[in-house]
Amino acid sequence: MMYREELLGSTSPDIMRYTSSYADDADIFRETIVAMIVHVNELERIGVIPPMDASRIRQALREIINEPGVPGNYEDVHEYVEARLIEKLGSVGGWVGLGRSRNDHVAAAIRLRLRKLMLLLGINVARFRKALLDSAARHAEDLMPGSTHKQPAQATTLGHYLLYLDDLSRDFLGLWLSNYCIVNKSPLGAGPLAGTIINLDRAREAGELGFLDIAENTIYATGSRYYMLSAAANVVTYLVELSRFLNNIQMWLMPQLSYINIEKKHLATSSIMPHKRNPATVEVMRARIGEAVGHLMAMYAIIRPLEAGYELDLQEATRHVWSIMRIAMEGISMLTDLIINIQVNEANTSRDLSMFPITAAETAERESIDSSIPFRTVYRAMAEKIRSNNFSGLDPLNSVKSKQSLGAPGALGPSIKARIDEAINEEATISTMLKAVMDIEERIIGEVDQKK
Repeated sequence: MMYREELLGSTSPDIMRYTSSYADDADIFRETIVAMIVHVNELERIGVIPPMDASRIRQALREIINEPGVPGNYEDVHEYVEARLIEKLGSVGGWVGLGRSRNDHVAAAIRLRLRKLMLLLGINVARFRKALLDSAARHAEDLMPGSTHKQPAQATTLGHYLLYLDDLSRDFLGLWLSNYCIVNKSPLGAGPLAGTIINLDRAREAGELGFLDIAENTIYATGSRYYMLSAAANVVTYLVELSRFLNNIQMWLMPQLSYINIEKKHLATSSIMPHKRNPATVEVMRARIGEAVGHLMAMYAIIRPLEAGYELDLQEATRHVWSIMRIAMEGISMLTDLIINIQVNEANTSRDLSMFPITAAETAERESIDSSIPFRTVYRAMAEKIRSNNFSGLDPLNSVKSKQSLGAPGALGPSIKARIDEAINEEATISTMLKAVMDIEERIIGEVDQKK
C-alpha cells in the first residue's frame, strides 16, 4: 500500500484483495522487470540518475526477477517491485518512479508478453498448416461425400476439405501479421496520460526493447487497449471458423456415417456404455472455443464504457486475452495431432457416394454441354429422373478428377506443394522473430553491470 499511504492511509485487506491485480500480474512479472530495467537505463543516459545508483537498481531488479511470487498486500506488481527496491537499496530504490507511470509501464509489459504469445501462436499455426498440407497430399484422391445443409451435395475428397482449413489459416496469418505490428509498438515513456517533464528518448527505449514502432500519442499509448482487442478478435474469429470444421469431424465420426477414423487417443468412452467412442478432443476444443468467445465478449464489455484514458477496469480485461491465447495454442496443437493421422473409411464413403445422387449437378452440366441443351432444361429433366428413381450419374472419382479449375478438388497437387514450402518458410521466419525478442529480453535481464 506504498502509493496510497500519504494521501489516503491504509485500506482494509478485503478491499485491497478486491481491487488488487497482483494475482494476474504473475503473467507479466518478467516483462515488468524488463521494461523497468530499460527505463532505468534511459534515466541514467539522460543524466537524472547517478550511474552508481542506476547500477545498483539494475542489479536489484535482476535479483527480484528470480524471487517468489508477489505477496497479496500490494496494489499490483509495480508497487511490489518498487517497494522491494526500497527494502533492498533504501531511498535509492525510489528513483524508478521518476518519469514513468504504472499506466505506460503496464501497457509496455502487456505488449511485451502479448508479442511473444503471438509469435508462439504463429509458429503453431504454421505447423498446423504443414500437418494439414501433408495430410491433404495423402488424401488428395480419397473421396468424401461433401455436404451442404447437412445433406449430400457433391463428391469431393478429404484433401479438398483439409485445404479449406489451410485457406483459413493462411488468411489468419495475414491478419496476424498486421495485428503483430500493432502490438509491437512501445508505449514506454508516455507517462500517466500527457507525458512527463523528464525528457526521455522514447525511440531509444523502444529500440532497446525490440519494439518496431512507438505508440505515439501519450493518451493512446497508456489508455487504449485496441492492440489487445484487435489481436484477441483476430484469434477468436479464427477459432470460431475452426470450430465449424470440428462439427464436420464429429459428424464424420458418427457410426451412422463413419467416414473417417482418428487415433484412439483422441477418443473417450462412457462410464456405463462400453461401446461408446466419444470424440473427446473435438468436444473439449469446441467448448473452449466457446469460452474464448466469452472472453472476447468480456473484453468488449469491460472496455466499451471507459473514457479515453486509463481506468482500473482495464486491468480486469487483461486476463481474458491470456486465456484466449492459451485456448488457441492448446487447441491448435491438439487439432494438429488429430489431423496428422486422420484416415478415410473408404467402404463407408463409397457406400454413400453410390447411395445418393451426389453427382447430379455434374451429370447435368455434362449433358448440357454434350447435347447443347440449356442447363435449366437439363436440370429439370434430371430432377424428374431423381424423383422417379431413374437417375444414373457420373462416376464420383471421374467427376472429381475432371474439376481442374483453381481450388477445385481435381487440381490440388501443385497448390499443395507450393503451400508446404510456404508453411515451412513461415515457421522459420516466425521462429527467427521469436528468437530475436527472447534474445533481447535475456540480454536486458542477464547483462552484468560493470559500474561500481
